[in-house]
Amino acid sequence: MRACGRPALVDGIGKISRKVNGGIYSMNIYEHHEVLGWFFLPEDKDNPEKWVPGILKWNPAKGAEIELMGGLFPGFYYEVEQSCKYSLSGRVSLADDISSIPAMFLQTTRGKRYSIFDAQRGNYSADLFTTRNNEEHWHSTQVYVGDHVVPEEKIFTKATFYIDELYYLVDDGRVLLSKRCQMEGLEQPGEKLESGTSLTPSMSLGMDGLQVGIFEGNAEDAHYSINLLQTSQFTRQQRDGVELAISFKASVHITLRNQEKVEDLAGRASDFVDNFAPIRDLMRLATFQRCGVSSINLEQKKDDNNDYSWLRELGLSDDQIPPPPIDDRFMLIKSRFGEDARPYEFHESKKVIFTLNDISLENFLKERERLTRKDGAFDPWVILIGLCGYIPNYMEEYISQSFAAAEGFHKLCLDKGGRCILRERLKDLYSLLPQEVQEKLKLDVDEWAKHAVKARNHAAHGGSIGSGGSITVSERYAVAKSVHLVIYLVLLNELGLSSEKVCNALKNHPDLSWMMHYCDEVRLMLETRQKRIYLLKLMQKRIQTMNGE
Repeated sequence: MRACGRPALVDGIGKISRKVNGGIYSMNIYEHHEVLGWFFLPEDKDNPEKWVPGILKWNPAKGAEIELMGGLFPGFYYEVEQSCKYSLSGRVSLADDISSIPAMFLQTTRGKRYSIFDAQRGNYSADLFTTRNNEEHWHSTQVYVGDHVVPEEKIFTKATFYIDELYYLVDDGRVLLSKRCQMEGLEQPGEKLESGTSLTPSMSLGMDGLQVGIFEGNAEDAHYSINLLQTSQFTRQQRDGVELAISFKASVHITLRNQEKVEDLAGRASDFVDNFAPIRDLMRLATFQRCGVSSINLEQKKDDNNDYSWLRELGLSDDQIPPPPIDDRFMLIKSRFGEDARPYEFHESKKVIFTLNDISLENFLKERERLTRKDGAFDPWVILIGLCGYIPNYMEEYISQSFAAAEGFHKLCLDKGGRCILRERLKDLYSLLPQEVQEKLKLDVDEWAKHAVKARNHAAHGGSIGSGGSITVSERYAVAKSVHLVIYLVLLNELGLSSEKVCNALKNHPDLSWMMHYCDEVRLMLETRQKRIYLLKLMQKRIQTMNGE
């Protein structure tokens, strides 16, 4: 059995897929889509004469590109003037330039409804004689599938986000490699029979169906529930035989809450997207990678008209009562959460630094609120989270961001303000690490902090400041990497992760072990410089002795 991130066709809310020509077509963020239909403004939904044909092309990297065969707005308009009592004159003028609109609606020929939020107009061409546009091009990063909704409508009660690698954070003991078992006529599993067939009988330890609320937690404005879903078993043809595989995926339910009221609140789609930020932060801290979201399901307020339970009062049995209609409403959002989702890729459990058994969801949410509560503290927090899995285009950019995160995190997140200089802040950050972790890093904290200040000053002022010689860009980059690692480890300590887990991650996690490589570079650089300074002082002393000084 192999755990992989392949998404299931059915989730806890309903199907997010539909049949097309006998097959299954699942609309997800990471897939390309093309939708034909009629486009119109919200105020024209009851006026088909103003509907415009067009096509919506969804690109996971770019968002929605919309091409209209016509225009929603006029390109020109006529101004009519009465020159005298019996004559009229007019002139053609350009219409007001419309650069963006809050919402645009799409309806297919089969009645499927789409809402395009925050649409931006690009190129368009106008007909001088009809005043209407011949074509218009629009762009958007958010598309709501399943209904016509304007962004400000508070009609959603729950959102479900499906996230790459979240199932590894669950760390359920049943999500393990299957156990081998004995089979009659087969003495050793894996041996080849006379026919050439290789058999490896196994017994699956996976669970069936959906498990809701494996981990739960509350933030100030939202409730979070993490769920695990096992898809059906399937077989894959391998070169040496057939492999039985079971696919797992995890999701998080988000409901809005009020501190004064117990019941869930209805909100806008953007409210749920904004409240996804703590889970995004959790994923980046736990994996040291960007977070890919494969799909977002939104649940609207229940419509009593869709509930057929009233038929029971008429004497019908449960078998005779039809199930409620499937709610297939979901969001397509450009990869604003990180990189494109990779649900079909095979992920590795060793890339997870901690699980929710190590740091509970409830504790993480509380600590996150504590560390970002102070005015201005959210800015260094966002920088630090963004550096996890970040691949810079320029070294100097990464160097500046690392030191900004270090200074801001110490001053605002840890609430150690005052007029403390950077050197002292770095030394204090290092002192907050457990002794076992410090022994892993093996940095001379005084020399490390001193050279870190040099690297920051070089990046901030465009050159070396003060005495002590220059520092190359590769040396500055290595120092910035070590600073970034120290801040990250301090944050893990603030979240309550054990020293044993941290030390194990520094050894085995591919990204953190590479960060340790930069610490080795810094340590070697400092030792070399100290030797150079020692030899220089020794040479000066010998010269003074020879001169009789």
